[in-house]
Amino acid sequence: ASELEDAVADKTMSAEDMIKEIPATESGAEATRVSGNKIIQEVSKLVPNYISGSADLHGSCRNYIEDGGNFGTGFDKSYAGKNLYFGIREHAMGSILNGIAYHGIFKASGSTFAVFVDYFRPTIRVASLAELNRVSYILTHDSIGVGEDGPTHQPVETVSGLRVFPNLDVWRPSDAEE
Repeated sequence: ASELEDAVADKTMSAEDMIKEIPATESGAEATRVSGNKIIQEVSKLVPNYISGSADLHGSCRNYIEDGGNFGTGFDKSYAGKNLYFGIREHAMGSILNGIAYHGIFKASGSTFAVFVDYFRPTIRVASLAELNRVSYILTHDSIGVGEDGPTHQPVETVSGLRVFPNLDVWRPSDAEE
């Protein structure tokens, strides 16, 4: 009951306290999506009402909550699951995340490649203008050197385009510690 009351009241530990609770990361070369996954696992333990979803890219974006279960009905899913599957529907993902944030119990995140942000830019804009601090977006593969996908997957202008939204914090970590 207290977990539900805390969720409704948006009572979570401060970012500073969370950082103290999360184990230090190892130094060395590691893709930020890999180190980000490690942080997501720790955050999901510290924030019981944290859920995460992906627009068909859990495997690549690495935002899957281990031992969180999958949300839905059917094979290996239940309504207690913390991992949402949106399919290749970025705009729908952003809209659903906003609805979850407006409802006010869960802290939700959604993930896709940064180059696909244009598909749900309007929903990000609504979330930032409405100051929905219960929703976050994990955008990976944001480098100009993303590999075999070539120029179509090199979102060189995307991060700067997001930074102009009011009330939207954009973080682009360069290593695991950030």
